[in-house]
Amino acid sequence: MSDPEWTETDRGLVLALLEERASICSSCGHPMSQCRDPKTAQTWQVVTEVCQPSVIAQVTQEQMHEAKKRGVVIMTRRT
Repeated sequence: MSDPEWTETDRGLVLALLEERASICSSCGHPMSQCRDPKTAQTWQVVTEVCQPSVIAQVTQEQMHEAKKRGVVIMTRRT
């Protein structure tokens, strides 16, 4: 008989992770206990940041579209 692939610790960790993920709002990424609480209304602010690789990828995608190139997979890597 072989050892089980998952130990009780492994199982406990996965269950804890699933429970944590279930408590996170899929819209904003904050804990639902905070973001859905009426007491936190008007206490949130929007913060924007620019992802530089996404800027380059988006420009390239627009150029590919204008050039009518299809099936191009766009990835980024730091040089």
